[in-house]
Amino acid sequence: MSIVLAILALSFLVFFHELGHFLAAKFFHVGVNEFSIGMGPRLLSFLYKNTRYSLKLLPLGGSCAMLGEDAAGSGDFLAPKQEDNAENVYDFDGVIYSEEELKTKSFEGKPAWQRFIICIAGVFNNFLLGFLIALFLTGTIGVQLPKIAASNVSTPAMESGLQEGDEIRFIKIGNAKGRTVHSYSELAMYMELHKEEVQEGEVSLTVLRDGEKLSFQFPAYKDPSTGLYRMGVALSSERVKFQNPLKTIEYSFYELAFNARVVIDSLALISKGKVSRQEVMGPVGTVAVIGESVSSSSQYGFFVMLLVLLNLSMMLSVNLAVMNLLPIPALDGGRLLFILLEMLARKRLNPKWEERINTAGMVFLLALMVLIVGNDVFNLLTGAYSKYFSS
Repeated sequence: MSIVLAILALSFLVFFHELGHFLAAKFFHVGVNEFSIGMGPRLLSFLYKNTRYSLKLLPLGGSCAMLGEDAAGSGDFLAPKQEDNAENVYDFDGVIYSEEELKTKSFEGKPAWQRFIICIAGVFNNFLLGFLIALFLTGTIGVQLPKIAASNVSTPAMESGLQEGDEIRFIKIGNAKGRTVHSYSELAMYMELHKEEVQEGEVSLTVLRDGEKLSFQFPAYKDPSTGLYRMGVALSSERVKFQNPLKTIEYSFYELAFNARVVIDSLALISKGKVSRQEVMGPVGTVAVIGESVSSSSQYGFFVMLLVLLNLSMMLSVNLAVMNLLPIPALDGGRLLFILLEMLARKRLNPKWEERINTAGMVFLLALMVLIVGNDVFNLLTGAYSKYFSS
């Protein structure tokens, strides 16, 4: 049951992404040949208002195939057939256009600014969904603020003048770039990213105390029991629910930005070779981890299970949005880059070359997906993901 819920959650995220493209395309009167959830052979399919709606065999993925897209985006609709009994009528697997509509309803025939909005609408929808989930979670269970708690351990941090109740707002370690933080999660992520620098670099904190900002500098604390270097402060586990709705909205945006930052930081670590193969997770591994998380949380009741599923869905929705913005051909980001260059140069790249580049990008992405899925299966069989299951 938990695996089914995980698949449904991922499918909904893809559906919401493609729905953004679909609604924008319909708004600008672009023909949509097919709106599908899943990939591969069709399981269910029907026509409504000259669009085919399909549910496909493989539950991960989906598409909004528009009239006039290049080969990398138009799915099963590259070669229309002309009706024998009707002049100038073209059939895209049941979706019918006149010769005039082939021009007026083509995605490629629309102005660049309209194509830009259609392309970015999917990403916008995923950010919107992530924000709405963050708004619900922040309003329901609150936020764990980075507040200093009482501690009996004497550390350089507490000896510098920090006090219980101080709320950390800014942190900088050594020569690393500092970062403003609004939650415990943001602070923990920064510490994880700079766990190597903390050993030798001085820690700088800016805290909020009674409405006043105060700054402190101190060396890291070496934990005698583990030998590891830490910031040297205890943090409160209390969650705060805001009475002011504007504060709830503000911290929901912070949560959205944090999840986007996690993706960017992770990509930076991968580019630097600081992420091992066992830590890379694709769709199969994601479904397995979500399923295990949902299953583990279900023992605490339906509401807790729902909160866990929503939190993971928010993270994945933002992940999907950021990854789609990468300037890789065949992804939304690659298409947006072509459109931006066209708008700046006021001249379009040769459509044939654009199609070839996008097709090459799609082949690359499919090959990468095969490798990632294979890596997922290997990691599941060897137990590399077990640490996520036990958390």
